[in-house]
Amino acid sequence: MATMTDSPREPNQRNASVEARRRGAVRTALWAGAVAVAVYIAFILSGVVGQ
Repeated sequence: MATMTDSPREPNQRNASVEARRRGAVRTALWAGAVAVAVYIAFILSGVVGQ
């Protein structure tokens, strides 16, 4: 009976895939956070400059 764990390389490939997806998710989250901070700063500055 063949199972998914018969191949010795499969877990490493799966771990590499998970790590690559995790790095991509972290990068996306950091960019989204940077954009949110930029919008927040722009909003604060528009209130200061507008006075």
